[in-house]
Amino acid sequence: MRTLKVQGKGHVSTEPDMVTLSFDVEVSDWEYEECLSLLNERAEDLRQSMVESGLEKTQLKTSSFRVRVDTQYEEGQHIFNGYVASHRMRIKFPLDKVLLNKVLHHVAEGHSGAEIDLSFSVKDEDALRKRVLSQAVQAARENAEVLASAGGFRLGKLVQMDYGWSEVRIYNHEESFLCEDSSPLLCRADIEPEDVRAGDSVTLVYEIVD
Repeated sequence: MRTLKVQGKGHVSTEPDMVTLSFDVEVSDWEYEECLSLLNERAEDLRQSMVESGLEKTQLKTSSFRVRVDTQYEEGQHIFNGYVASHRMRIKFPLDKVLLNKVLHHVAEGHSGAEIDLSFSVKDEDALRKRVLSQAVQAARENAEVLASAGGFRLGKLVQMDYGWSEVRIYNHEESFLCEDSSPLLCRADIEPEDVRAGDSVTLVYEIVD
C-alpha cells in the first residue's frame, strides 16, 4: 500500500484573562534566627497587602523557600558573611486592571521590598489546546489535498495520525519590576498584555488511490 505522510501546524493566539504575580523577597542578617524572623515579617507584610486589596491571603502560595550561608572570598579562604534567606510567593487571579493596580499599590505602600514577576495566561488552557490541535489537523488535511492534486492521485482513507508531544506548547508573556515604598503612586500597571500564543503539529498518513 502506497501512502502519503503530511504534517500540519496549528497556531492560535488569544487575549489573556488571568494574571499571576510572583513575589521574591530576600533578606540577610548575621544571626540565623534574626534572618528568618525578618523574612517572615516581610512575607506577612505581603499577605496583608493582599487582604487590603480585597483578596484572601491564603491565595498567596509559597513556591520556594531557602536559607543559605553567605561567604566572602578573601586571601584564599571563604569568610562567613551571615545568612541570606529568600521566599518566593505567587498569587493568581482573573485579569482586572483595577484589582491589579490595587494590589501593586498596597505592595508598594508596604515594607516587603519584594521584586515582582507579572505573567499573563488563560484560564481555560484545555480549550486553547483543542483549538490548536483542530487547526493542525485541518492544515495537514489541506496540505495532503494540495499534494494529491499536484501529484495526480487521490487520497484514500486516513491510516495513521501521529502527535508527538504530550502537551501543546503555550507561551505566556512575563514582565519583572520592583514596587518601591517610596513611590507607591507611581506603581501602576498601565499595560496592554500580549496575546497568549499556543502551537503544535500533527502528522497524518493517507492511503494513495490511483
